[in-house]
Amino acid sequence: MPVPSLFVLAKTRLVQNIHMLEDIGDIPYAFLAPVLRQIQVPSQLAQLEANCPQIQGETGEIWLRLIKRDIPAWDKKPHQPRDPKNWGKVYKKLKREAEAEAEAQQEELRQKMQALKKDRHGHQTTIVDTKFNLPAAARRPAWSFGGGAKSGWGDPAAPKKTGKAAFDKLKRGMYDAKRARPKASLVPQHILDERKTTVTQVPARMVRLAELEVAAQAPKRMLVPNPSSAPPMGGTGTRRPIIRQESMPKLSDAAPERAGRPRLPTGQQFSAPRPAPRPQPSPSAQPLKRTRSTPSFMVEPKRVRRN
Repeated sequence: MPVPSLFVLAKTRLVQNIHMLEDIGDIPYAFLAPVLRQIQVPSQLAQLEANCPQIQGETGEIWLRLIKRDIPAWDKKPHQPRDPKNWGKVYKKLKREAEAEAEAQQEELRQKMQALKKDRHGHQTTIVDTKFNLPAAARRPAWSFGGGAKSGWGDPAAPKKTGKAAFDKLKRGMYDAKRARPKASLVPQHILDERKTTVTQVPARMVRLAELEVAAQAPKRMLVPNPSSAPPMGGTGTRRPIIRQESMPKLSDAAPERAGRPRLPTGQQFSAPRPAPRPQPSPSAQPLKRTRSTPSFMVEPKRVRRN
């Protein structure tokens, strides 16, 4: 790669510091055109033309690029000057017109927003309190002469109480009562001792439950009345079977043959004879192997390994 020349190095250095360029002396525009095309600030280009009159009229391409960049709808406006030296004046004139149009558009938008806010404020809903903002005719007491005199302010008909309103009131009362009730940890100890009571008798409900439990465990026996004691024919009276609670009969009364069996004397116990011990096989005897006479299709035959 060849070594860059001094002109290339200088041009590269000027492009890197183009914002600091204000004067080029008497160098012609064609010699530094690649460098001057990198100018991005219109005021810098106007100062450079004032300091170096030899480039005036030759910087039209640079001014046209700046017009295309900064002026909206530049192609619809007259931008070609009669004298090529007046490109800077054309740019300043188009810039002032563009700024005036932008300000006019902003003012129009501001007026539209104000009108929209006024319209919105006129259609805004206002929430008022009926107790204070009602007209004087509505605040006068209402009297009714047909069904009795009624005195009140506003509408005499009171709002109906619904179930939800009553339930909410009940819940609020329970909550307030719970908040007002002191906790056990805040109650003095002597008051807690006074609240303690001693049980002096068994509650009647527990007594009734115990009696019902005993009556349910006792056996019951139903007695059928004797036919001889039935009422005479033609009588209107009827008798129902009477249920009586009696104790269970003894073993001797229920089975007399069991009561007469012989029994062992007192102090003796019956001992059953022990079974004879089973014979133990001798150590020399081989255990019997169970052989299957015919092969079974449920068992896979053993494979014989051959060496």
